[in-house]
Amino acid sequence: MSDRYTFTAKIVRDDWVAYVVVPAAVSRAVGRGRAPVEARIGRGQPFRGTFMPSGGGRHRFGLSRATREAAGVEVGDRVRITATVDRGTREVPIPPDLAEALRDDGVLGTWESMPPGKREHILSWVERAVHEATRAKRITRTVEEALRVHEKKLDRTRR
Repeated sequence: MSDRYTFTAKIVRDDWVAYVVVPAAVSRAVGRGRAPVEARIGRGQPFRGTFMPSGGGRHRFGLSRATREAAGVEVGDRVRITATVDRGTREVPIPPDLAEALRDDGVLGTWESMPPGKREHILSWVERAVHEATRAKRITRTVEEALRVHEKKLDRTRR
């Protein structure tokens, strides 16, 4: 079975995010859990996203403001989405200074187990720092986040 799906859905908004509800047949084919995809709205530019579980074996697909603006669509529009599930692993290169800080605190493995999209988001935030002092603070906060995730995993195994 192909991992490429095309469907039409209405863009809806809840309190804080705009998304489309992925059709049940697509959710069944993709399977439970998160599914990273490369998608396109209509004939727009491809972008990366994730089909997120929404309960009952169904998924939602979030559409950021930037993605909607680039495609020329808005909340309430019916859109045609083509999405290809990315079953491979996504390499997210780690800058040497961040890798060293994560290694020093023993959470490099935890960092690498975090979802690629989250790692990319954090790395983008670290890389946008203009001053070295700001970058150092952001690296510290990134290590703290990895430690928090590590502790959360430990708490789950203790139960």
